[in-house]
Amino acid sequence: MQKKFLRTSLDYLPAIVTALLSVVTLILYATIISEHDISDYLCIVLISLVPFVLIFLNRKFKLNIPRYLIVLICLHFVLAVDAGTAMGLYGRLSWWDLLIHGYFGFLGCAIFYYLYLREKQKPKPIHYIMFVLLTISLAAIWEIYEFAADLILHSDMQGVEAALQQGISPLTDTVTDIMIAVVGAVLFYAVLFIKKLILSKSKDMPDNGSHF
Repeated sequence: MQKKFLRTSLDYLPAIVTALLSVVTLILYATIISEHDISDYLCIVLISLVPFVLIFLNRKFKLNIPRYLIVLICLHFVLAVDAGTAMGLYGRLSWWDLLIHGYFGFLGCAIFYYLYLREKQKPKPIHYIMFVLLTISLAAIWEIYEFAADLILHSDMQGVEAALQQGISPLTDTVTDIMIAVVGAVLFYAVLFIKKLILSKSKDMPDNGSHF
């Protein structure tokens, strides 16, 4: 019983931390940020609920989504919505948008890699290319979402006004975001390669009884 409780607690820990950070963000947004937008409040609340839904579905239908992947998803919500949108880091830090899109590419590639491993098949070189292409597709879909949101909500998620003020083409932001997502996907492969390299070296080390 105690082990089951501990396992359940660890499963829900990423969602609980995300929810607590969202509460802190709501308080800071309401007290510090001068200009408030109802859509920002809704986004903060929704992203605090999504991890709980994801974890519930994972346990209910035994999807076996690894805990590290849920942590990566929760981290993306916190960085993109809580820090980026609500706290205004997109506008305050010029590189924050690039960071989020790069992380999005990293996360997207990790998700596609996991989904393929679920079938217990070893990816071939062509599959790694396919994962990157799928990640690019997700990045393009996100850019379409930003474009549609700007049209409907009269916002500037694509940074058109900022680009025009700097004398550059608004298209530059869209293309750059997609390119940075590709960099994030490549970074995921770099991490994966380093991990496999470390594991292969550890297996080749003689067992001298110094480890458990």
